[in-house]
Amino acid sequence: MAKQAMKANAIQGSVSGNTFEIAKDQWVTFLADFTRENRGAHARLELLGTEVGHQVETENLPFESVSTDGKDGEQAVWITFGSTLEDYLTHGVQNATAIWVRLSSGEAGAALEVRAKDGTKTLLQLSRPEAYSLSGATCEPLSVSA
Repeated sequence: MAKQAMKANAIQGSVSGNTFEIAKDQWVTFLADFTRENRGAHARLELLGTEVGHQVETENLPFESVSTDGKDGEQAVWITFGSTLEDYLTHGVQNATAIWVRLSSGEAGAALEVRAKDGTKTLLQLSRPEAYSLSGATCEPLSVSA
C-alpha cells in the first residue's frame, strides 16, 4: 500500500506534519503494511516512562515485524527484531492505548510511538530503506549456457 494511501486510511484526528495517530480499528492493517515496507531496517527501540525512566532496548538490530492483538480485551503490540536466533528479540507493550507514526522523509526513517495505559511510551526508530539491504542479495544477471 502506498504511504499516502496508508496515511489517508489510518488517520485518527491528530496530524502534525508527517506524524499522525493511527485509528485503533486500523492497527492490524496499518502495522502489517508498516512491517512490509520496513522489514530489515536498522532499528533502535527506546522506553520512556515514570516507572521505567529512559531505557534503550536495542541500538542496531534488523527490524522484523510489528503486530497487535486484543486478546481478553487488553490491546498488546509486539515488536520483533533479528534475523538469526542469536540476535532475536521481542518487545511487548501491554495495554496499548495509541499508536503514532512518522513516515520516512528526507534523511529520517520511519518511526512508531506506542503509548501504554500506564503512560509508558515505546519508541521504534528505523533507518531509511535505502540505508540497508538484505544480506546476500545481489543484482548480478544470471549466465545461461547453451
